[in-house]
Amino acid sequence: MTRRRVVLNDPGRFKDPSNLTWERYIALQARERERYLTERAALPPEALDFSGVKPGYLPRAVEQFANNYFSEEAATRYIGTAAAHAPFEELKRCCLFQMADEQRHMEMDRDVFERAGIPESDWLAAWEQPGTTCRFFRHVLELDDPIEILVKANFVAEGAAGPASFAVLADGAEERGDLLTAVNHRARVRDETRHISFARALVKALIEEDRANLDVIQRWQDDALQLFAEVAKGGHRRAWWEGFLGSYYKIALPLGLRPTTFG
Repeated sequence: MTRRRVVLNDPGRFKDPSNLTWERYIALQARERERYLTERAALPPEALDFSGVKPGYLPRAVEQFANNYFSEEAATRYIGTAAAHAPFEELKRCCLFQMADEQRHMEMDRDVFERAGIPESDWLAAWEQPGTTCRFFRHVLELDDPIEILVKANFVAEGAAGPASFAVLADGAEERGDLLTAVNHRARVRDETRHISFARALVKALIEEDRANLDVIQRWQDDALQLFAEVAKGGHRRAWWEGFLGSYYKIALPLGLRPTTFG
């Protein structure tokens, strides 16, 4: 069956909700970097060298560290693809701003790995094991359609991994004495909110222009969430999974999308 291509014939329907210019974005990026560095500098020494975490925490946390780092590494690449093929200038600019965000997030996540003393040779293997985000992000890296990339990665994945699920991760890290990772997650949410907002604006414009686009976007949603379902590990991450779906459906259902049925 030939796949229907989704296009926005009237680019004027899409507006960046954050109304960012290059000058505004550069100033915002500088403020966010300074805010994160200030929050990190305020942490006690035992948070920065991980000596204050609960016994047994680090071996279990490596998988989450890998989920963070490699998803950001993948994002710099697929958002670069979306920017290169973006069909109109305002969408390209949003993608380029996001690519800079993702590179800063990678720096934050690499810092966590290195301060925790985890050898770099162990990072990729932790991400490639079953039950991580690896399958989803490698799927997105195979795409070249900028609209499909932004729907699956920003609207679905980041829309799901928004404030609710990152709050669960941050609170969980903090409870185990990992204050650096908690600061990291809370800083990330501030950028993710912008990425979700422009993807939602794009999806809304696509559906309003042509209701037939809704069926394609529904299929993309179902594909993406099925790939994320295994991350829930059969109920071992129930709070995270419920927050993940809850965050996403909060933005998706009002646009006419239906909940995914998991096989």
